[in-house]
Amino acid sequence: MKDCRDKEAEEELRLKCELNKMREEINSLYKDLEEKKKLRGELKNEIACLRQEIKRLKNEILDKIQQILRKKEELKALKVEDRRLREEVKALRLKLGRRNIDELKKELDLLEWKYQTSSLSLEEEKNFVRTIEKTRLLVFIAEKLYRKEDEIRRNELMRSQVAEELKQLKSEVERFKEKLSETRQKLEVIIQRRGEAEESIKTIKEKISLLKKRREELKEELKNLLREIRKKEEEILIKKIEEEATKLVAKEEELEKVYEKMLEELKMGRKVRL
Repeated sequence: MKDCRDKEAEEELRLKCELNKMREEINSLYKDLEEKKKLRGELKNEIACLRQEIKRLKNEILDKIQQILRKKEELKALKVEDRRLREEVKALRLKLGRRNIDELKKELDLLEWKYQTSSLSLEEEKNFVRTIEKTRLLVFIAEKLYRKEDEIRRNELMRSQVAEELKQLKSEVERFKEKLSETRQKLEVIIQRRGEAEESIKTIKEKISLLKKRREELKEELKNLLREIRKKEEEILIKKIEEEATKLVAKEEELEKVYEKMLEELKMGRKVRL
């Protein structure tokens, strides 16, 4: 009987120790679970920020590309304008020949002075007028040529500026593309880490579920063991009470016999010793 009680006590102690150990393990898993959930939340926020950054970079690239297209159209228009101006300059040079504007202006001033100061016949006057008009036309052509050449220089300067702006915009597009590629790679890494966190959370939850199930089984085993122990203790107590009752009954029966004997002796006139 004692060996049986010892074994039951050992089993009770084992179950309680295992339950305590399991409780600690579950608490530790819950702590890990909270940390993983916190990490998942942080990664989720970081993913949102990176996606927002990718969207911003894409918009920047699109805006720069639109600017590049506009600059290309502007450069194309300037080239067309340059060809037109050069054709005009070529045509004006053919009309002007090798003469320059300063020589023509001096020649015009001299002709007008001679016309005004000289005594000319009607025919000479007509010839002078024609020469003056011709020279004035050449001066007009020379001035127009000068303006067109100035427009060509300004056009060249503008084309140079636009080409430089275009180069700068293309460089910015490449820089944004590199940044976009880096951000996408970083996003992939963070998404992978979030997936790992999700998998860890799932694994921890499964472990907790299994441990809880095992804990309930252990609780049930302990409950059954304690119920069995109480049952046996009750049986022992009942048996002990029954034994005591039996002893009392036996003692009462023995006393009753003694009393009956004493009464018999009294009836017979004998002295009774108590």
